[in-house]
Amino acid sequence: PLLVAEMISSGSMPCIAGYATLSPYRTKEAYHSTVELSVYVSPTCRGQGVASALLKAILQLAHQNADIHVVVSVITSGNEASTHLHEKFGFTYCGTLREVGYKHGAYRDIDHYELFV
Repeated sequence: PLLVAEMISSGSMPCIAGYATLSPYRTKEAYHSTVELSVYVSPTCRGQGVASALLKAILQLAHQNADIHVVVSVITSGNEASTHLHEKFGFTYCGTLREVGYKHGAYRDIDHYELFV
């Protein structure tokens, strides 16, 4: 599933505030019951509860799907807001992979989190 949050200001067109999606974790059959969570919130909409609302809604869908056993999430190390959000919803830290991501001109560590549904 893909959920999209829109923000509507008085007299203006709706704009995308953020999204949440669950996608296959890996293509191999052994991982068919594991999904990866992605959550994004526009910088102009952060701190307004958009991420919490999206995460709550997408996890409800995961709980309703008998084929999903675990939801995993990959967070850039040091992203305290994302870490706090995931922990608030019951995700637990599983480990860190060093310098496997590259963004903003540098290699980044990533933290893995999981939630059994």
